[in-house]
Amino acid sequence: MLPDVGGVYAIVLRLPGATHLRVLGREVWLPAGHYVYVGSARGPGGLRARLGRHLRGDGRPRWHIDALRAAAEVDGFTYWVDEQVTECAVVRAVAALPGATIPIPRFGASDCRQGCVAHLIHVPD
Repeated sequence: MLPDVGGVYAIVLRLPGATHLRVLGREVWLPAGHYVYVGSARGPGGLRARLGRHLRGDGRPRWHIDALRAAAEVDGFTYWVDEQVTECAVVRAVAALPGATIPIPRFGASDCRQGCVAHLIHVPD
């Protein structure tokens, strides 16, 4: 069971085939493979509400991840409730993996104040 406190999370998604998505006001093409999306849950219900919604893949589309979640399968996830862990630090760590790339600039990071290019990273299989 997910905790109902705030925190940071990372979801590993597998896109089984190349697909086009409409996100950030434009059509984008994503190759098949694995993606890591990093976000935070600081509102009511904390991680249980936000991460739970993303894992289920339901609800009215609201966030960038909703477009990808409609086409991708969840392969795994993790979360941190430690105040010292920030989503931007997790993004930097994942983006530093060998072969990692940013497929869609600003995806999940349109309100990022730390200068992240995106909070979605394509990682090699």
